[in-house]
Amino acid sequence: MNLIKKVVIILLIIPLICLSGFKRKEKPVLVMTTGAITRENISRIERTFNAGERINYAIIAPDGLKYAGVRMQISSQDEKTTNWGFKINQTQDLYIDKSANFYKNYIVIQRPGRYIIQFFYLNKKNYPFIHKEFTVI
Repeated sequence: MNLIKKVVIILLIIPLICLSGFKRKEKPVLVMTTGAITRENISRIERTFNAGERINYAIIAPDGLKYAGVRMQISSQDEKTTNWGFKINQTQDLYIDKSANFYKNYIVIQRPGRYIIQFFYLNKKNYPFIHKEFTVI
């Protein structure tokens, strides 16, 4: 009987230690808007913008970023390309403080179409850590 109690206690304690001891890291979020990014409009979702309009974006990373080197890439949908229908329009390398949990900047796109904005770590260029699709009319 004593051995069964020990086994049951161990089986109850191990999951409790595993579940309570580790905090899950939150993934970064990308916010895009035409106006200034503030606490009031940060939850507003915009995916359609006008051509030539300033598009403000912010990367919100509650736990910070893994690496300081980040590549921003903007691609447009184009059926004449062989790259799964997307053509790379703009690429920019950014260096963001890893401990910063907020980075904001803006882009301006002149041509209407469907676009994807992606952010990669410079040492992991094949897998974006954040991306968003949007339309310019």
